Amino acid sequence: MRHFAPIVLALGLFGAAPSPSAPVVRADRTTAWEQFRHGGGLNDIISNPNLPNRLSWRFNAPRKGTSTSPVVAGATVLLSANDHSLYAIDARTGTPVWQWKGDNEIMTAPVYRDGIAVVGTGNADSPVWDPPFYNVVGMGASDLNGIDLRTGTKLWSFALTGSGMPMPALIGNQLLHVDGSGVLLALDVRSGAYLWRRFVYSNASMTNILVGNAGLAYFGGRFPNTIYAVHAADGRTVWMHDFPKRAGAFDDCPLATDGRRIFGMYATPLVTDPKVFVLAGIRARQHVYALDAHTGRLRWDTSLAVTGVEPGYNESAIPLYAGGTVYDGSPLAPVVTALDAGTGRVKWSLRVSGPVKGGFVLRDGVLYFGDLGGKLWAVEATTGRALGSVQTDVTFNVGSPIVLNDSLIDGSAQGPVIAIPLDDIRASRTVAGVTSASRRDVTLVLVVIVLAFLILQVFVRQRRAARYSR
Repeated sequence: MRHFAPIVLALGLFGAAPSPSAPVVRADRTTAWEQFRHGGGLNDIISNPNLPNRLSWRFNAPRKGTSTSPVVAGATVLLSANDHSLYAIDARTGTPVWQWKGDNEIMTAPVYRDGIAVVGTGNADSPVWDPPFYNVVGMGASDLNGIDLRTGTKLWSFALTGSGMPMPALIGNQLLHVDGSGVLLALDVRSGAYLWRRFVYSNASMTNILVGNAGLAYFGGRFPNTIYAVHAADGRTVWMHDFPKRAGAFDDCPLATDGRRIFGMYATPLVTDPKVFVLAGIRARQHVYALDAHTGRLRWDTSLAVTGVEPGYNESAIPLYAGGTVYDGSPLAPVVTALDAGTGRVKWSLRVSGPVKGGFVLRDGVLYFGDLGGKLWAVEATTGRALGSVQTDVTFNVGSPIVLNDSLIDGSAQGPVIAIPLDDIRASRTVAGVTSASRRDVTLVLVVIVLAFLILQVFVRQRRAARYSR
């Protein structure tokens, strides 16, 4: 762990940090969504009394999966998708309002202020690959884009030197982002104008900028495997905590905080080869850790009894802090674990239907989440007892759920986004046309497949006829 400057209290400059106790955010009143899952414990609970309490719909437009959390702006749900699109969806009905098409995949959860939403574009490919020393993530177009919330029109764009996949944050009108080449950047959200940048070396993939107390911002990266704390005003480094070179997933893991500690996870290889620095395809063990938010010192590091093969992409799980407990899924195995936030002691673990890479929502003592087996879960937060689950026809990867009024909204690995009432999950009730595609949707897909086959047959016959006529 390396210190670079004394910590200066700057609450007067930036205002109070978001409360880690996850107050309900009033979507009908707010004009800003400032960071991934509102920062703090990453427990995203939204209300809007102008919307129905029970929302039930399925939005099938994304042609590829979603890799981040939905965002709510008034009565509109914003969703980034891997088909290069940012979608605005009517929260009442799940019908599209507008679609903005970017120049690459969109994996950032949008942030917005005063009518301007910001998303990054980029992919997970690497033009520079030299582990464990340095890596660049992002090939093709990578940029940050300011989008008009009302119309979906692009207002400005700023080109990046690495992938724009990581989640940005807003502090006033200053936009903070760290990219796949290890560049920490500040822009003016109103115009996209450049303010400053710092080179931090470690690359970021799917991590977040977490704005905490005292004007500090936190994020992680790999090659080297480091967690950073910087002054949000100018990017000056406060501390850096280095993890072992052979560990992994720091560039993929969003961070959570209770105001005093920073929580995250990583994996270590079970093979003894000292030259193994890339864990994809390697059996590994999961760790969950806590760092002191003010000094960067390690408070605890718990090696879980959770092992498995590290996936090639989405190598991490997203932690949740609430009520003195850290909850974490796993990219390695179908297990959810609850740990004491002060000591790292495991309180309980629950085996589910598939790995849980996405986030959680905790409301009224119940933990809600989805897994890669395609199930949505309701679990008693204090004991880990499953209260109910619903099998769907999609799977849930890193597209993390939010609660809006009395419903869960989550994107899937296949593309469809669903809104389902919480009581249906607790009661293990499937919802026709929501937890599975409607007959009309299935029929439409079959018609498209048949038409595509017929068109292909006509094309083949024309090619053959042209060949024989020569």
